[in-house]
Amino acid sequence: MKRKKIGWVLGVMVLAIVLVVPSVSRSLAVDLSNTYPLSFAMMPDFEEDLSTVGVDIDLFKVADAVEMDGYDAYSFEAVGAFEGLSGPLSGAAAGDPDGANYAALGQMAGQIVADNNVEAFDTVSSSSTAQLMPGLYLAMPHKRGVALADSIEHTLVDGSDGSQTNNVVSVVKTAQNKYEFSPVLVALPSRMGSLGNNTANTGDWTGYRMTLKATSTTRDDGTLVINKNVDRYGGSGEQRFVFEITVAPVEGDSFTRIESIVLEEGSTSGSVTVDNIPAGSTVTVEETYYGTNYTYVSGNGSQVLADADVVLEFNFRNELVENHKHGSSVNNTYVYGEEGGHFENGQGGNE
Repeated sequence: MKRKKIGWVLGVMVLAIVLVVPSVSRSLAVDLSNTYPLSFAMMPDFEEDLSTVGVDIDLFKVADAVEMDGYDAYSFEAVGAFEGLSGPLSGAAAGDPDGANYAALGQMAGQIVADNNVEAFDTVSSSSTAQLMPGLYLAMPHKRGVALADSIEHTLVDGSDGSQTNNVVSVVKTAQNKYEFSPVLVALPSRMGSLGNNTANTGDWTGYRMTLKATSTTRDDGTLVINKNVDRYGGSGEQRFVFEITVAPVEGDSFTRIESIVLEEGSTSGSVTVDNIPAGSTVTVEETYYGTNYTYVSGNGSQVLADADVVLEFNFRNELVENHKHGSSVNNTYVYGEEGGHFENGQGGNE
C-alpha cells in the first residue's frame, strides 16, 4: 500500500547549538549546574489515536553542555557512544536557525542507536517530565510495551538531486495506523521565544516542552483468511472454490480481488490468506463458484477489519450433493481477469 505522507515536518527542531549573545553580567550567564525539565506532547491531530496504545520516549545523552567563557551561551562535548559526533557538533557550533543541522545530527545519532543498540539514558512517557542536567539529548518515541530496538525501521528518502538517503525512524502502531518518528535532538537548557532559540533571544534559560510530530502516517495493512470446509470429498481430482473479495477502505475507492481454494483429492478443508487489506476497511466475501459437486451452506458476509494485528476470518461450508450425476465432459471453468472473473464453457454458475 502506498504510503501517504502527511505534510508534517519535525516540529521546532530545537535550539541552535551555540548562542552568541555576549554576557552583560555573570548573573545573565547560563547556569550549567542546575537540572532542567524536559517534557513532551503529541500533535493534536493524532494524540487521541496514540493514546489508545501509549507512547514512551527513550532519551539518550549525546553531549554534555560546556559553558563558553564570556558569553551567555554554551557549546557541546560529545559523550559515550556518540563521541564520533564531535566533528559534526563542532561544525554546527555557529548554530542553524532553521534546524537543518539538527535534523542531520539527529539522523546521525539515531543511526548510532540503531547500529549499536545503545542503552537509553532515561525513558519518559508523553505525559511525564524528566529532570535533566544540561546537555544535548536524543529523543526516540516508541509504542509502550514494545522495545525501541523492535520499533526501529529504515526508510529511503529521495533527495532534491535524485539521490536517496537511508534514514532511521521509530515506529508506533495503533489498531489501524502506523506512525513514523524521526530521531529528534533537544538541548537543555532552552531559551525559546517567538523567533525560536537564536541570537535574538535574551530571555531566561529554562526547560523545554517538545511537541512530537510524525514524519509520516500510514493506514496500516491487515490480513484476512478464508477457510473452506466440506462435509465430504466428492468427485474426482481437485475441487476448486472461488471467492470474490470486495474491500471498502476508510479512505479511497473500493476494490475487488478474486481468490480461490483448491481441495486436493480426498481433502475436506483448505484456506487462503489475503494480505494488504487496509485497516478499518469493510470487507465482503462472497463464494462465487463451488463447482457441480457441492451446494453452498454458509459463509458469505461482511466484516470490518478493525485492528491490523488481528486476522479477519471468513468460514465457508459446503455440502456434497448426493447422487449428483455428471460426466467427464462437463467444463464449468472460472476464468480470472483484471476486472474480476467469469464462467466459460459450462452452465455459467453454480448448480
